[in-house]
Amino acid sequence: MNTESWKLSPLATRGAYTAGVWGGDRLTACSYWGWTYTIRQGSTEIGSADVVIWNMLRNHNAQNKIIWQSWAGAFDVTGAAEFIRLAMAPGCDGPCTMYTAPLPPTELPEDPSPDEWLAIQFEGNATGFTGVPAGTVQDGISPFIDIAMATPAAAHDPEEDQMWLDPGEWDIRCDYLAAGGDAPHYGCVFQNFWPEHVVVWAELPGHAEVITAGQSGGAPGAPGDAPLTRLMDETLKKKNGTEACKMWPSPRPPGEECDEYPFRSTWQGAHTGDPDLTFSDLIPETENQDGGEQLAWFYRYHRVIEKDPFLVDVEA
Repeated sequence: MNTESWKLSPLATRGAYTAGVWGGDRLTACSYWGWTYTIRQGSTEIGSADVVIWNMLRNHNAQNKIIWQSWAGAFDVTGAAEFIRLAMAPGCDGPCTMYTAPLPPTELPEDPSPDEWLAIQFEGNATGFTGVPAGTVQDGISPFIDIAMATPAAAHDPEEDQMWLDPGEWDIRCDYLAAGGDAPHYGCVFQNFWPEHVVVWAELPGHAEVITAGQSGGAPGAPGDAPLTRLMDETLKKKNGTEACKMWPSPRPPGEECDEYPFRSTWQGAHTGDPDLTFSDLIPETENQDGGEQLAWFYRYHRVIEKDPFLVDVEA
């Protein structure tokens, strides 16, 4: 009687990736998983294959949507391991559902070239959004994929395993909140990944100088430091701006506006945070407005909502 066995190869690497380890950013996570698949007749190995699955899990920042894409192939196939087949079925823990049909047993390409890998895509979303008001958040979303492998030479049902994201570290949050002042819309992110707002010195030198001076003076938010956290209440934001800029003349000199760090749209602002850690200065009006528009775009793209942490870096 023939038997089969296969297991994740935790020490196997492909390029810069280690099997089963996820990496990525606020919207996208990638991983490589590798298995050694072996068929034996009694105690004799009669075939083996290295099975590789690349994964990319994408969140949609303007839709209630989760997209899991995989590319699979078999390498170093010998003997009875020929014609290896893969089946995949998506699932999700938390307030979510994966609604794409499972992949039925499908033959894997052997030693595939870049355009020959078996490509699979599953889609899902958060549940509980129907008919709810703006302000709804669903977090703790964790999709997974059940997989099974077999070959025609195997004499029993396929063994099963699962691909998943590390719980807690890569939890997905979907929300229906106004981000950056736009109309409310759905969107999903990896909530524990802190996005980084980058300000280019050559584009906005006055704005960059205010940020650099604030961070040098002890204000949080620089990469490697404690983060800033988003403040969405309009009344509190106005109080932050008034407190930060109260030492500057009003009305301002023509063509100039007060710029402050930490930003008035954070809980670390001059009113809601520590005023002694706030730095402000007068900069060209166009720079201040451009800096505000870039920050609003950053909030929208990365779905930085109330009390979400983020970092700020000045790029030379």
